[in-house]
Amino acid sequence: MSRMPRISPIALRILRDSLPGVTVTTWGADIDYRTFPLINIRRVGGKRHESKPNLLAFQVIEMTCYTNVGLPETEQLYEDALEALFEAQRLQTLYPEGYLHSIKETMGATQFSSLFMDSWRVQGLIQLGHRPLQNQENIHVTKR
Repeated sequence: MSRMPRISPIALRILRDSLPGVTVTTWGADIDYRTFPLINIRRVGGKRHESKPNLLAFQVIEMTCYTNVGLPETEQLYEDALEALFEAQRLQTLYPEGYLHSIKETMGATQFSSLFMDSWRVQGLIQLGHRPLQNQENIHVTKR
């Protein structure tokens, strides 16, 4: 079994902890149950480190933010979410799945037409450097 966990659980935890009142998901809810503001995370690529493939990965996520207020508010939601990811990397916050060792915004906030009626959409691509925990028995893991 691979020791390299998916990046989505870490990104979801960081954003949910940092942005109360924002729905953060990896899959859009049915229209009858959708609430705004909304952030959707989807892995779109990435790779493992060439010389340390079991220790380091550089996974790319697409982070899409939606609001039903306006474009400036949607752009601000994107910026707030990006700041939360940068802060988790800076602090190297530990989660059961590991931690972020680096972050690189590969495509900045870009407005797209929204898939949802009467809403705004801003998305970007972010490469998250990810490292799993080495020895979970000897490392204090932040419970979230």
